[in-house]
Amino acid sequence: MKDSSGNWRDPPSPYPCIEIGDSKMNLNDFISMDLEVGWGAVYMLFKFVPRFGSNY
Repeated sequence: MKDSSGNWRDPPSPYPCIEIGDSKMNLNDFISMDLEVGWGAVYMLFKFVPRFGSNY
């Protein structure tokens, strides 16, 4: 991460980013400015675990 001056707080990892051949970054897949898509949801942990997993 970088600080407000643009200097590294910690150096980047010595290994390459996790990626696959046809996709380097997929963050934009999770961002939508389409009003028809609607708002996302924020879950409390006790509601998140039953919905998405049970190994916590």
